[in-house]
Amino acid sequence: MFSKNNAILVVIDMQEKLCKVMRNLDRTTKNIRLLVEAANEFNMPIIYTEQYPKGLGETIEPLKSLLEKYNAERFDKMSFSALKIEEIAKRIEELGRKTVVLTGIESHICVLSTAVDLKAKGYNVVIARDATTSREDEFYSTAMDFYNGHGISVIPAETLVFYWLEFAGTDSFKKLQRIILGKD
Repeated sequence: MFSKNNAILVVIDMQEKLCKVMRNLDRTTKNIRLLVEAANEFNMPIIYTEQYPKGLGETIEPLKSLLEKYNAERFDKMSFSALKIEEIAKRIEELGRKTVVLTGIESHICVLSTAVDLKAKGYNVVIARDATTSREDEFYSTAMDFYNGHGISVIPAETLVFYWLEFAGTDSFKKLQRIILGKD
């Protein structure tokens, strides 16, 4: 279910104006960065969305530069669910992978709507718990409870990365461990 060879990483709406009002933004950004680095390390497709960028701004730094560096595919959206945008739904389908790892904001709105729609289309949906956030603790907690009750996996970003790594001591392990420990 969590195979790196069958997964896509999706970063949802980590934009300037939205991020200003989010709780745990530093933690969320750090863990999204870790997942982006891991996805790149394992040749996993990366998609990121921006909700109405004209009004809400672009993806925050340092994520924007990192996503561009690794040629992540960027999509604009106006819908809360990324899958309501035909171009995004089509691209995810074209990639032919069955697991979608979701990160970003907000846990209880755009991430949740996207997760529900992906699940309905038969995808394995994984929420990186510490790589998503909301404005309020209650909204975040409610979203996590919802996921757990609807067959959507919720696990920490680091857990995913170590699962994908499989072994300690490899070059990939050393590179990603530096990010986990805050040395890179």
